[in-house]
Amino acid sequence: MTKQRRAYCRKLVLAHLVASDRHDLRSLEDATGMPRRTLQDTLADLGDIGIACQFVQDGPKNNHGFYRISDWGDHDPGWIALNLPRLRAELEAGDLRPA
Repeated sequence: MTKQRRAYCRKLVLAHLVASDRHDLRSLEDATGMPRRTLQDTLADLGDIGIACQFVQDGPKNNHGFYRISDWGDHDPGWIALNLPRLRAELEAGDLRPA
């Protein structure tokens, strides 16, 4: 698998996780095993594939809150959910540890 394909699969898996529950960086680290910096970069790069993701402030201090998908662009979240096992398998084959 190419580096670009792994990055694309990683974005889809991460977008699915964000949409499925109220996740912050710590819970995403726990769910995926990905390093914090990789998560931050991947979340920031979701817009590159047309998925809009924002951080929702939900607490008295900065960085208390969760991520939310507000627009899937051309992507079908149902297709991603159905193909999640295959996407995860592709990432695992590339030595990445998705949830």
